[in-house]
Amino acid sequence: MVIEWLRFKVPPEKWEQFILRDEEVWTAGLKNFPGFLGKEIWVDAVENEVVMLIRWETREKWKSVSQSTIEELDAQMGDLQIAIAESREYQVPHFLP
Repeated sequence: MVIEWLRFKVPPEKWEQFILRDEEVWTAGLKNFPGFLGKEIWVDAVENEVVMLIRWETREKWKSVSQSTIEELDAQMGDLQIAIAESREYQVPHFLP
């Protein structure tokens, strides 16, 4: 399994709207792709950040999502389209139970 980790700087007054719209747009859209395993969303009230952890079966399946699909989904965020402040990739060791 591979983890896509994303951090967004989101003003506290937009947390709820941003997370709900993300669920409607991104999570719903990614569910159509093979290899998408799920997503967690965390809010850091001290740093005013929303962190998303997206689980993928393999890196290849994650990276098979086309750039045009990414742009289309991003555009659907509308006025809540917020740039990614930081992104990371983690590999979950296959030998863990």
